[in-house]
Amino acid sequence: MRWIVKQVDQQQVRLLCDQLQISPFLARLLINRGLKEPQVAYKFLNPTVGDLHDPMGLTDMDRAVSLLLQARTHRLPVLIYGDYDVDGITGVAVLKEFLDRFGWETEYYIPKRMDEGYGIQPAVIEQFCRKSKGVIVTVDCGITAFEAIEYANSFGCPVIVTDHHEIGERLPRAAAIVDPKRSDDSYPFKDLAGVGVAFKLVCAVAEHIGIRAEEFFDLLEFVALGTIADMVKLVDENRFLVKAGLQKLRDTKRPGLSMLFTRLCITDPDSRDIGYRVAPKLNAAGRLDCADDAFQLLMAQDRLYAERLVELLFEYNTTRQEIESDIFAHAVEQIEEYGLHKDPVIVVRGRDWHVGVIGIVATRLVHRYGRPVMVISEADGVARGSARSVPEVNLIELLQPLSSYFKEFGGHPLAVGFSLNPDGISNFIDSLRNCKIPVKGCFDIIEIDDEIQLEQIDEQVMRDLELLEPFGHGNPEPVFLARKVPTEFMRTFGQNHANVKMLIRINGRKVEALGFGLGYLLDKPNYESVSADIVFSVRNHKGPLSLSVLDLSLPEEIYEPAEGSEIPQKLLHLDQLLTQIKGKRFYILDIRTRNTFLYWLKEKTNIRCAVISINNIISSHLHQSLLRHVQSKISYVNSLNRNAIDRFTFMTLATFMREKEKIIDQYDIFLINELSLFKVFEDQPQVEDFLEFVSRNVHKFMAMSVKNPDDLFSFAAKLGFEVSYERSLKLNYGLADISGDLDSILNDAACFLFSDQRKLSDFYRKLKDRWKNREILVYSHTLKPSQRLSVVNSLRKKKPVKLVSSTNTDGLPTLLGQDLEIAILDAPLSLFELLDAVSSDGDNQLFDICFDNESIVERQRELEELFPSKELVTQILSIVEIDEMSQQRFLDVLVENGYFKNPSYTKVMLNILKDLGAFVSPEKISVAKVDLSRIPLRIAERELEFAYFEKITKPLLTQKVKGIYKALANVRTVI
Repeated sequence: MRWIVKQVDQQQVRLLCDQLQISPFLARLLINRGLKEPQVAYKFLNPTVGDLHDPMGLTDMDRAVSLLLQARTHRLPVLIYGDYDVDGITGVAVLKEFLDRFGWETEYYIPKRMDEGYGIQPAVIEQFCRKSKGVIVTVDCGITAFEAIEYANSFGCPVIVTDHHEIGERLPRAAAIVDPKRSDDSYPFKDLAGVGVAFKLVCAVAEHIGIRAEEFFDLLEFVALGTIADMVKLVDENRFLVKAGLQKLRDTKRPGLSMLFTRLCITDPDSRDIGYRVAPKLNAAGRLDCADDAFQLLMAQDRLYAERLVELLFEYNTTRQEIESDIFAHAVEQIEEYGLHKDPVIVVRGRDWHVGVIGIVATRLVHRYGRPVMVISEADGVARGSARSVPEVNLIELLQPLSSYFKEFGGHPLAVGFSLNPDGISNFIDSLRNCKIPVKGCFDIIEIDDEIQLEQIDEQVMRDLELLEPFGHGNPEPVFLARKVPTEFMRTFGQNHANVKMLIRINGRKVEALGFGLGYLLDKPNYESVSADIVFSVRNHKGPLSLSVLDLSLPEEIYEPAEGSEIPQKLLHLDQLLTQIKGKRFYILDIRTRNTFLYWLKEKTNIRCAVISINNIISSHLHQSLLRHVQSKISYVNSLNRNAIDRFTFMTLATFMREKEKIIDQYDIFLINELSLFKVFEDQPQVEDFLEFVSRNVHKFMAMSVKNPDDLFSFAAKLGFEVSYERSLKLNYGLADISGDLDSILNDAACFLFSDQRKLSDFYRKLKDRWKNREILVYSHTLKPSQRLSVVNSLRKKKPVKLVSSTNTDGLPTLLGQDLEIAILDAPLSLFELLDAVSSDGDNQLFDICFDNESIVERQRELEELFPSKELVTQILSIVEIDEMSQQRFLDVLVENGYFKNPSYTKVMLNILKDLGAFVSPEKISVAKVDLSRIPLRIAERELEFAYFEKITKPLLTQKVKGIYKALANVRTVI
């Protein structure tokens, strides 16, 4: 996010200060909200009942009042039909309680979102009209209910529409339509919520029959709830309605609301409490099942009944949060994988996503990416969606030209709901990408009211902020920036570590600061005594001070190896090597010196270098091991990631051969990793072509090798290399076979190594249950840079009792101490993963081989999924009908038909299809242009993955311990 601090005219500040006798701080906040004239600002700070406009100024209000009065006179029932969100149910509550209180006979109906969807259901109309011809009043809906209203007309039942949604090209033929957004409506305020319109109807009726305001103004509790929840502008008369309603809520006599506030520990509710804590609980019922449960809570008179309903709403909300988090995670993955955040409007879609929560997901995505978002769920031949926007983009105006795609559509400028035919989604998204967003500049901006020091937040500031309440749309919470804020601690919390909590001191007080949804900004889950720049709002003006953090920035952590660490010591004996970096050089290195050499190339030089390995198994080992020592990104290029080329890059041989003409001049030098393997596989066609290319361009290549068989020098010389440096070390360690008897060493081993990331995670949970009171560290290449650094620093301090780690860690276990027992728990994919673990400076390391033959077979099956054969590709194309199939459905079919056991690996097939000429996008896959004569890069890589596994890995791992020991210890042994 980009931070912009608003600038104000100091002359205007002085004018407001002098005229209103307020502080410069409050004056700046008023000016930032466009309140520059003293009279306008005074009225804003002091809302009164006089701010309410005459309800009869709303078009058709006279007809609506007349119909309701006739209904009371003739004892005709009134059906109040509301929407299922908080705005709708509070609107129903306002009308029903008022009409019941003053002599009407009423019924109400709130539809189920999942079963009936938005709007008026003709079946409900028929049931009411056949039973008794009364009056129907809609709340927060009805403006597009053409069919249902015509149906009511056919029974002779008049319909009063009270709504606040945008008006289409025509109006339904209702007896009265009260909607301030009507083009023929002269009402001076257009931003009433649905409950606000219902309340204006109540005010008009009360005025006609002489009911005093104090007799029904307790209904402002409902008005405040619904108005805040619906995020309409809290200005003009809404400001009075909400402020007065909040005042009444603080002393509510309604058992349901009282119990809900108690359960939420709310003693003095403000607009934030309602918007972020109360409304989600009330909405949860309508999102997951039946909004009537929330309505019953509002109307409850019995405390025991209210208590049961509160618990039910919390159960709803917990389930809603779990479903929402799952959909949100899938949506973010979809956005990041396909770069959807670059589109003017982000559109994500999924099968059977719960339509009750996709609106919340859309809101969270807007907050994360700062641009409009549409979330679409497809199920049973219907696609339903929710869209949310940023203030600069009016969704109604944006989507109006695309109205032909929608079966249903309605909402506000910032939030709409819709349905459309699944077959048209792809074309709809394509059309949406061509839309011109009517906003200048960037979306990812936070506008800041003032830059302050936290010490400035005193009692006067708190009083000024209270004067500005209630906050909401149209009157946003003031946002401040504080730089270099010292925190006592900072940590992530919540599901998937999504949120951030920090503790800071302000004027001697400990203050909690929470940043919801900001966990992704942190590289590790815990920080101690770190300073940060924070963008925040002040919370709890009347209670203990807290801060709501909207964004934060941590100082860049620059990692230099600590004094006494391995890297500086290793660099001392590399002087000769490091001064001779140029083509034709060949280096024989022990594995730790090799990694130090790569660290130096990456971190200490400006040399543009690409490190070429024979396959992914070898390349990923080297890449992951080097990650232990560096904080910055290291590019890795293969068949699945072809756009990461950087100054220092790892790549597979197959990738290099595909891209060599394009990249040969992008690098100063190409470094061949483990030349001995190229000797072993020199008859393999890809290797043969590569070696021929190297011999013709040897001035651009260097080579290195840990293994040094007797014929390697002559092989290197034939290619044009000359040996420039040689260093080999004898490994000192013990090796034991304990396969099938892990329990015997659980207490003895200090380190447990895994090649499979999933097994690592599962084992950690198991070990944590066993060692609850001991410290266990987890390390893998998938950690964020600062998380890896934190683990390494803890190991140097000898803090942990146990280390659970990936195998590719450049001898990381040796930091645990000299006398060390290490258990290798699953089959590695290469000899070098084992070498990495046993290459240490200690003399008393014991390694326990815990994997068995089944583990080796499992690794082979995993390779089959990661690198599918061309035969499997052909089989999938011939059996599965995927032409014009959605991408998600295609991936599901692959799993359902047993082609892949691991769903995350199915995306490999998408990569292969693209190489074959298929059209692949989130919306559809078309294989019309597939050319099976092509060789996808992934399949080219497969040849060398399986050649290595069959010739080296499997024979090595199936040997007795003595054979494995010999292969590891003898530098002359490659196979």
